[in-house]
Amino acid sequence: MNGVLPDSSSPNVDLVVNGISYYYVMEKETEADVSVYVRNIDPVNGGYVFEEVDDWSGLPSNSIQKYFRFTGTEASRWGDGEISVDGDGVISDPSVVYLYRMDVTEPNIICSNPLLNPQCPGFLEALYKYLSTLDYLSEDDPYYDEWVQIQLERAAELQESVIIEEPEEDDDLETFLFADPEVGGLIDYDQQENIMDQLSAVGVIEPYFEFDIPGNEYKETIQLKDKKIPENNRALRNLANSARYNSMVRSQYERDN
Repeated sequence: MNGVLPDSSSPNVDLVVNGISYYYVMEKETEADVSVYVRNIDPVNGGYVFEEVDDWSGLPSNSIQKYFRFTGTEASRWGDGEISVDGDGVISDPSVVYLYRMDVTEPNIICSNPLLNPQCPGFLEALYKYLSTLDYLSEDDPYYDEWVQIQLERAAELQESVIIEEPEEDDDLETFLFADPEVGGLIDYDQQENIMDQLSAVGVIEPYFEFDIPGNEYKETIQLKDKKIPENNRALRNLANSARYNSMVRSQYERDN
């Protein structure tokens, strides 16, 4: 009975049906002879694994509900069920409920799904596949503790087997920043590459102000009347005095020596 009973195809699952109840409403003439059959086909031994007959002959329209409990019967023997009417009558609102017991052996409880227990075969593969579907792993996630434990164990193993050398002074900074400590994917290489690109980018300095020269030519506005620049007598006197001072200092130095 696909869709009615749970899947019992696993070799570690035992499913037995140990009860059934049904309900329906009969509409008929009181004097009419009517029989209703509620039954399930037995696909293993043939015939019916369950069959109940309700005789409505001489009875007025009414509803009926019945309950049955019996020794558990393997689910594989419960085939398609039906409620059929023999005679002049019509049923409505039919309902059939099956009572069952499902026993699952311990290996199947632990490993029917690899994610149920870290000891199950394929747990890590199933966990990585699950984590790959997430954008962010929160602390409320049921597999957060397992993920943290895996990272701690991996870090401990790497600490014993990997020797981290101190970078030399002349090591390239970018190479050092990209060193991978291998501690469970804590480094985002794309992010580091973007940071290095930003650090090495040449800044663009905008001028404080800009102006245009009309006609791309700067015209002289200062004109010399006599076309000759006069000598700066004051500057010449200063230069002469400086020369005499330097001569006096040098002669004094030479006498001392």
